[in-house]
Amino acid sequence: MMARAARAAATWCRHLLAGAGAAGLLLWGAAAGAQSINVTPSTIPVPVQGVPYSVTFVGSDGVAPYQFLVSTGMLPAGLSLSAGGALTGTPTTAAAYSFTITVSDALGRELDLTGTGAVASALVITPPPMLVPGTPYSGQITVAGGTGPYTFAVSSGSLPPGMSLSASGVLSGTPTTPGSYSLVVVVTDSNGLSSTLTLNITVAGAAQIPVDAPWALAIAALGLGWLGRRQIRRQQHLR
Repeated sequence: MMARAARAAATWCRHLLAGAGAAGLLLWGAAAGAQSINVTPSTIPVPVQGVPYSVTFVGSDGVAPYQFLVSTGMLPAGLSLSAGGALTGTPTTAAAYSFTITVSDALGRELDLTGTGAVASALVITPPPMLVPGTPYSGQITVAGGTGPYTFAVSSGSLPPGMSLSASGVLSGTPTTPGSYSLVVVVTDSNGLSSTLTLNITVAGAAQIPVDAPWALAIAALGLGWLGRRQIRRQQHLR
């Protein structure tokens, strides 16, 4: 009889523990379902036309693995999104875009990232006009694309002697040495987008007269004729 009672008690305990486990599982599932997942970065950086783009989104506060997909809209031309969250490529067109990236964890919880804006135009730099040795010059280097104001920094190469380039892109000074100068400039716009651009500057040299030009030959002939007549007059005078 005592053995029967013990078995009954053991059975009752097993049912109790099973019920408690099921209830605990339900409570954990409810808590997990109520918890929000997060993604880093939480915003989508603006792509730039012609500039390689690479952003990797990382899920957290959920249960791995995380899956990423474009749920609405279309990515900018030239970009693609992997299931692991890598948004990569090189934008080919400066155009508006609107899309949503949805990330989900192993429990099916989801989070949406929305990208809306326009692919920034590639930065293009316009060189200054030809400089003249000994002549003071001051002018703004022109940049197209991106969003001003811009910041300039010389990465490599050298300016013509006597010239300087300010952080705001003003080229100024008095060039001293003729020649062609090439330097690499890093231009950053107000949104933090940077491009490495080559700036070519020419300082004019002494004027060269092509000796085979028809007008040059004509002038030379006139000069020789004048010298010849002068020599004849001089000889006549001596007689």
